Amino acid sequence: MATIKFLLQSKKDNSNIYVRYSINRNIVLKRKTGFVIDFKDWSEDRSLPKTGKEDLKALKSKLEKLATFINDAHNDAVSKGIEFTGSWLQLQIDFYNKKTPVVDLDILTTYIQKYIDEAPYKQNAKKELGLSKGRIQNLKLFKKTVLRYENDVCSSKSILIKDINLQFVEKFKMWLFGKGYSVNYVGKNIANIRTICLDASKNDIETSEQIKNIKGLSESKEPEDIIFLSEEEQESIKNAKLVSLALINARKWLLLGCLIGQRAGDLLNITDKSIKDLNGMKIIELKQQKTGKLVAIPLLPEAVEIIENGLPYKTSLVRFNEYIKKVCQAAEINTPTKGRKKLKQGEPTVKDVYPKWEVISSHVCRRSFATNFYGRIPTPVLMNITAHGTERMFLSYIGKTTYDNAYQMLEYFSKLTPKPKKSVLNIVEESAK
Repeated sequence: MATIKFLLQSKKDNSNIYVRYSINRNIVLKRKTGFVIDFKDWSEDRSLPKTGKEDLKALKSKLEKLATFINDAHNDAVSKGIEFTGSWLQLQIDFYNKKTPVVDLDILTTYIQKYIDEAPYKQNAKKELGLSKGRIQNLKLFKKTVLRYENDVCSSKSILIKDINLQFVEKFKMWLFGKGYSVNYVGKNIANIRTICLDASKNDIETSEQIKNIKGLSESKEPEDIIFLSEEEQESIKNAKLVSLALINARKWLLLGCLIGQRAGDLLNITDKSIKDLNGMKIIELKQQKTGKLVAIPLLPEAVEIIENGLPYKTSLVRFNEYIKKVCQAAEINTPTKGRKKLKQGEPTVKDVYPKWEVISSHVCRRSFATNFYGRIPTPVLMNITAHGTERMFLSYIGKTTYDNAYQMLEYFSKLTPKPKKSVLNIVEESAK
């Protein structure tokens, strides 16, 4: 026969009262009841509160009613063949205290995984079904970051979605900064918290009312922080002596990328089928993964030369990032450059000044194209190729300001404005002299 006993495990002013429920020799369950008491008011002999005060009498009555509630639940569960575990006992205590029991989807990491699993059916930025591979990877990384936070700060206790408020976000943010993560990385994590909590709210998961007040943050890059390869540097890369076929192949992708301005995911997916002829001019036609936009990019003579010598073979983004650093090192792209570099595997990147080749990544292709051709190709045309939504975003991307754009327009207008003609009166006066 099951027996029940209440007990304390500490001698404090606010000691938790535990219930120990012995179903048989093999199944002995113990959980907190949700009630606390001054240990001096506890009777060890009776395993109940002393009854000298009215509040203690009320507490004793609540515990006795809890015992009856648990016994009744046990008898009902036996007839249904329910397995008796600590979670079952906690559930009965929560029911008795009229507390909403925690279910799997109340847990932040569990809900993140649910969101990832449902990625093919989620609406993306293009109002279409299916999140991009990059977005899914970002969410997986976010989940790992949350697990590290739980381990470091929460003694490995799971974070509940309902406990995520502005105070939690601030604490989480400071932990991320303390780990050395960049402003943009921190901002993405905060944005992910907001996204997950809002989605959970739509699915009737309890959330804080403060969720809608959570604001993201991002880091604006100063012009000197913009990393790109100048045309002179590209020429050095082109002439660098390389022996490895993998590096020669990566160089082709790198130089081609700087001439067509596409994200690495789109660049590395180019095949012979992507190359077409349009009125005697070679173009690359592709559908951008992030925007879903079909773009046709005219090929400059340098790009045509790369392709006609043999389109580079397929490589992964990881290998591409690894190889182009070595290519730039061989080309002596050593200018001291402010950037971020991962010093240890699994650790955040560290911002400092490094030789330029050390901070080169696949993103340099798109940015080099946009930067080098700004002012030479009309900005709307460049934006159409690079897929920037607004001119402000484009200018920020290449480290320009609206004043730079104004100066460019003035220069353009000066070429269009005809030189002032001499008046007829001046001509007559000059001829009369």
